[in-house]
Amino acid sequence: MKDRLIKPDFAFNYKKNEFCVEGIPLSKLADRYGSPLYVYSGAAIRESYSRLSAALRGLPVQICYAVKANSNLSILELFKKLGAGCDLVSYGEWYRAELAGMPRKLRVLSGVAKTAEEFDQLLQLPNAGVGSIHVESVMEFELIHLLAHYRKKKVTVAFRYNPNVDAKTHDKISTGRKKDKFGITREEILDLCVNFSHDEFVHIAGISIHIGSQITNTAPYAKAFAILSKLCDEVEEYLGRDLDYVDLGGGIGVSYREQDTTISLKEYAALVKKYFHSSQRKMKKILLEPGRSLIANAGALVSEVVYSKERGSHRTLILDAGMNDLMRPALYEAYHEIVSIKKEADIKRVKWDVVGGICESTDYFARSRPLQVEGLPGERIAILSAGAYGFSMSNSYNTRPQLAEVLVDRGKVKLIRKRQTLQELVALEK
Repeated sequence: MKDRLIKPDFAFNYKKNEFCVEGIPLSKLADRYGSPLYVYSGAAIRESYSRLSAALRGLPVQICYAVKANSNLSILELFKKLGAGCDLVSYGEWYRAELAGMPRKLRVLSGVAKTAEEFDQLLQLPNAGVGSIHVESVMEFELIHLLAHYRKKKVTVAFRYNPNVDAKTHDKISTGRKKDKFGITREEILDLCVNFSHDEFVHIAGISIHIGSQITNTAPYAKAFAILSKLCDEVEEYLGRDLDYVDLGGGIGVSYREQDTTISLKEYAALVKKYFHSSQRKMKKILLEPGRSLIANAGALVSEVVYSKERGSHRTLILDAGMNDLMRPALYEAYHEIVSIKKEADIKRVKWDVVGGICESTDYFARSRPLQVEGLPGERIAILSAGAYGFSMSNSYNTRPQLAEVLVDRGKVKLIRKRQTLQELVALEK
């Protein structure tokens, strides 16, 4: 259904008992580039972007890809070619966007802990090297104001509003509740508008929200959009002019298993139109910040069995990948489909605990998961839906070098990150 986001099997599926990406066997990629290995599908990225864009056609929308989901430079270049801007949450991500050549005017800079040193670097560039800075606290605004006047440089800002809306998602990925660390209050926003509406160097351009991730129904969006629309009216009254844009954040949930239900993109677009492009209100520009929804099901983590243990009916499959390579199951108890790279008819499906080699009790990818594997060293599996918050959250805990990444696109295979060596891992240490 084109009205929904793609499922895990869009680009990753079996061809003649070989699990493939865009028809290329993952076993061949692992043979060539080693294991564990991150593999991405260009076709899946394009399809995800196309479905979201099509649903929003006719609205003044700019998609700003959330770089934190997957920040590989080749992935950013692909999104740039599709016409996306980018949502950045650190100076480091801004630097990546610079290297990838993403247009500065299509970048928004968020993040709760932007520093004076970072702002001072950015303010040496026209409009701080971004389309807009999304302010997350009153103190941050005061710092921007001070530096802009000191440098005598103009900068565009928007306020990240915390609407106190519960997205009804996992507690650790909710961001729009009063108790969450993100954003500022209505009262703070209006006070800043009163005091700085005609500032010589700091232009207040918009309001931004982001209430959470992996949202699987439209009710939280409807509530948040209604509150935000009302605040836009108030802000425009205080400013004495129209806002340049509104940023609705991201958070659209994806299918991590075939039976998962996701938001109707048409229903989501209808809400956007109702609150921000109707006869009651027509925003000049509407920004969206999708990340997971565009990249999650475009990636998989290929891993190899090192050992297995059988204690009575309890079986443990030990992989060469660990929680340092894919944090989500350990961090969020997140579900990822796991499949065998080669489908063998004579291997029975039995339940396995799937673990890595990290010296932590939370290093589990799955518990009691029915898998068609024997548990022999060298068997390969694929952990699906690993395109978002996979490599970008990985680390070198236990002194494990970070993995290689491969992009398969239109029949071509491209190594987009070399596997880190131990020498590279310790190179900065003295």
